[in-house]
Amino acid sequence: MIGDVDVPVIPLAQSPVCAADPYPGLARLRELAPMVRVQTTFMGEVWLVTRYDLARELLADLRFSRRRPDDSPVAAVDSDPPDHTRIRRLVGKAFTRNRVERLRTWVQGLVDGMLDEIAGAGPVDLLDRFAYPLPIAVICEMLGAAETDRADVRRRTEKILAGEVAENREEVYDRTKEYIVDLIAAKRRQPGDDLMSALIAARDGDSTLTEPELIELGIALIAAGYATTTNLIGNGIHALLTNPGQLALLHAQPDLIDSAVEEFLRYESSFSAAGQIAKEDVDVEGIVVRAGEVVLISFCGANRDPARFEHPDRLDITRSPNPHLAFSHGIHHCLGAPLARMEAQVAIGTLVRRFPHATLAGPTRWRENIMRGLLELPVDLKGRGLE
Repeated sequence: MIGDVDVPVIPLAQSPVCAADPYPGLARLRELAPMVRVQTTFMGEVWLVTRYDLARELLADLRFSRRRPDDSPVAAVDSDPPDHTRIRRLVGKAFTRNRVERLRTWVQGLVDGMLDEIAGAGPVDLLDRFAYPLPIAVICEMLGAAETDRADVRRRTEKILAGEVAENREEVYDRTKEYIVDLIAAKRRQPGDDLMSALIAARDGDSTLTEPELIELGIALIAAGYATTTNLIGNGIHALLTNPGQLALLHAQPDLIDSAVEEFLRYESSFSAAGQIAKEDVDVEGIVVRAGEVVLISFCGANRDPARFEHPDRLDITRSPNPHLAFSHGIHHCLGAPLARMEAQVAIGTLVRRFPHATLAGPTRWRENIMRGLLELPVDLKGRGLE
């Protein structure tokens, strides 16, 4: 039955959406109601979903859209069908698993070089020296950008990790767009064996990607490829260093790295939540979501739901199955998931193999925004810790 019910509204100060430690608050809200109204700094008042089964259902519900009414009219990967279907098909022809796997050996060499540079140092911030530069180097290589462009790409995009502050989004968008426009022009003049050249050449019958669509995709690939993977690597390393038994297990059984990465994705998702906008009035378990209202799917909440995951607050790198929602679900499942997984497997697996006694070398702080990641990650690779 569609009808209004009494739903609690949680003020911003009590909302766990972007808290440094959101999990106790999310657990309380999960018990309170299927959805609650919460105040956010970046979307105003929204519906918040913390249950796994409901989150998975709504992520696949085509009565909701990923796009705000004021978003660019250019079709992109967050569009609705039929534009979404056409673009995903074209991107899928270029962004293949084989293309990602061909980079694995190159990524291994890059990781080895980065770790060589810091191996003899004292305590080092692994975010700044490892988790930041690695994904930037990889996405630049994949897009066919010059090695000398990496510092420029980082400068243009680093505010992505500041979250959903409007001025940050606009600045990152404008600065990244300038770079992508120039890169597309260069690849049109001189195509290569890279993702941007493949996107320019991708065809599906008479359908190709338009210039505005190529620009939007390039921006999305850099933004998603950088921010989410930086957080995945940083969060994964932090999870191991704060769970020494799991670190020892991974060192003893390095073949657990694939399973470990899936657990890092579940345990500390790189995005804390994703918004879905109702295209019509929708009845969600007796609660009416009006057309235009936002439903915020909490990945942190869903991935710690005890109804789906046994001992959800425990890091378990042997967890199987592990159907986390860190890469979303449904038609908007992350295209870059294979790339993020591969980078994390190589980066964290190599770090553990080379520095099995690494310890935290100082306090860490979590970003309090939609991006679930650390502000710093001081580590003593030789294991002296906080002495």
